[in-house]
Amino acid sequence: MQKLPRGRHTLDRAAVVASQKQRLCWAAFEVIARRGYRATSVAAIIDSAGISRRTFYELFTDKEACFQAACDFFIDRMKSDLEKRSEGMPTLDWKALVRSSLEVYLAGLAENPTAAIALHVETLVAGRELATQRAQVQEFLADRMRRAHQLAYAQDPSARDTPDGVYDFLIGGIDDRIRHCLHTLGAEQLPTLLPLLHHSTLALLGVSAIETRVQTSGSL
Repeated sequence: MQKLPRGRHTLDRAAVVASQKQRLCWAAFEVIARRGYRATSVAAIIDSAGISRRTFYELFTDKEACFQAACDFFIDRMKSDLEKRSEGMPTLDWKALVRSSLEVYLAGLAENPTAAIALHVETLVAGRELATQRAQVQEFLADRMRRAHQLAYAQDPSARDTPDGVYDFLIGGIDDRIRHCLHTLGAEQLPTLLPLLHHSTLALLGVSAIETRVQTSGSL
């Protein structure tokens, strides 16, 4: 994250605050990914961000509030990237929506490995303290899958009804595969999960296994 210039500058107060918040959010991801949530202190976050303790407490009450803001910031950026991708599609096919949602999310995590580790590993390790953040991350993709299924009803007569619990099952599986990849192969390999996650998602949303294999292999 780029720091504000030293000395006098022409940025207004809102721009300064926004920059400081972003720097602290990215610093929180970096320190949490490196040390773990429990071992992360406010002092470590402000040292990484290069921002004073006074400024930190003007913006956040504690490290949990800072991490919550970091989650909000990252997910908002991902949503923006997904909307831009959707706008670029002349006609939005539901299977294409599933694939593009997974592709953008995996690429975003691969490009921001500290965010990937903080969101998919440390939110689980921390337990109840980060339950809100964890639920927020999971709901992000679940919303895209619900939207895809709504399109399926309109576009595909063979689409089946899906119980609400299937979305939780699906997102839990995606979360598990992402975490496993982070532990074993590293964040840069996350995009290689796309064929598996695309296949599994279409199958759970009502496409037969044979059709899913054709759709997945044909789009690589």
